[in-house]
Amino acid sequence: MKKLTNSEISEIETQTGIVLPGLYRKLLVEVGYGEFGETDNSFNTKKKIYHPEKVRELYEPFFDDPNELFDPYFPFGYNIETLDLWIIEGKKEKSAVISHETVPEDWVNEEWLSYEYWIQTTLDEN
Repeated sequence: MKKLTNSEISEIETQTGIVLPGLYRKLLVEVGYGEFGETDNSFNTKKKIYHPEKVRELYEPFFDDPNELFDPYFPFGYNIETLDLWIIEGKKEKSAVISHETVPEDWVNEEWLSYEYWIQTTLDEN
C-alpha cells in the first residue's frame, strides 16, 4: 500500500477538480491505495483501494449521468472475493458495501453506514 500525504491529496484534488470525501482522504493517508489482504488461489489480492486518479476511468461508464459519479457517489475500492464495491456518499458522510451487480440508480436503497462503522466492519475484519 502506498500512503499519500495531505498535500499530495490536495494536489490531486486541484489537478482533477474533484474534492475527495473525508473517509477516502483518511484512508489514503492512514492505509494508502493499492491492493491488500490475503491472496486467492490465482494470487489476486482480495481488496483494493483505488488511486484517486483512476476512479473516473473505472466507473464513469456505469453512470447514466456521469455527474453522479462524484456527487453523490464516490466508488473508491472493492473486495474481489465477494465482488463488492466500496462506495461513499460524501454529503451524508456514509459508506456502503455494494454488490457489483447493482447499478448506481439502486444505490440509494443500500445499507449506508457511518464511516467509523464501515471501517470496523469492512477493513478491520482481517
